[in-house]
Amino acid sequence: MANTKNNTLDHTLGWKFSLPKFMLLPFLILISLSLFRCANMQRPTGGPKDSIPPKILSEIPPNFSTNFNSKQIVLQFDEYIKLTNPNKEFSISPDVDKQPEYKVKKKSLHIILPDSLEKNTTYTINFGKGLVDYNEGNALINYSYVFSTGPVLDSLMISGSVKNAFTKIFDEKEDKDVRVLLIPTSQDSIFGKKKANIYTTVDTSGNFTFKNLREDTYRIYALKEQNNDRIYNSPEESIGFLADSIVLNKN
Repeated sequence: MANTKNNTLDHTLGWKFSLPKFMLLPFLILISLSLFRCANMQRPTGGPKDSIPPKILSEIPPNFSTNFNSKQIVLQFDEYIKLTNPNKEFSISPDVDKQPEYKVKKKSLHIILPDSLEKNTTYTINFGKGLVDYNEGNALINYSYVFSTGPVLDSLMISGSVKNAFTKIFDEKEDKDVRVLLIPTSQDSIFGKKKANIYTTVDTSGNFTFKNLREDTYRIYALKEQNNDRIYNSPEESIGFLADSIVLNKN
């Protein structure tokens, strides 16, 4: 069972965080911690509109692999696929200096990985809404590919939600680009020159989730920025953060 040692929150420049069971006012992040193990390319004519996203038939190597050393991941689907805005929708966490390459080949997606993966590290590739079927554009939602370059998959999770500190709500139009950043205290860098490499975006309701985290002590931030560098470096950017660190461990 993971735990957190803090039960208070600080905020600045209009963002607010809160932990479960604690009422906190201005961007709000409600945080919970947990531990777990883990056809045809022509448009059809007539009939109801297709609303079913692509279905994964195979994952090579298998999802949640350990001791991962492959240079390529191949995902096979039941229909033709395409990518929409992959530079924005796709991400790998922890981040890497050279991003993976994503290539569609009919009904399969080939992911070419960089050579710079760290040893004994759990990586998560998130696809957002960027992988869709060829004809109708139905997105494969909430799919992640997870692998570890070591013998163990990290298995801790943080989830929560974000609200605007001044309006007390999450406005999908105004706040949709908010990112939540998670930084080990040993390399806290959001106010420095090195970008945060563990991050996620919020959904249309302001919710977020980090999965497959390793035991560590973290600082968590919500950031609405101008230049997408995952560093707070302008008074025009809005930021909020918990006053204390979050400790993730096993009992």
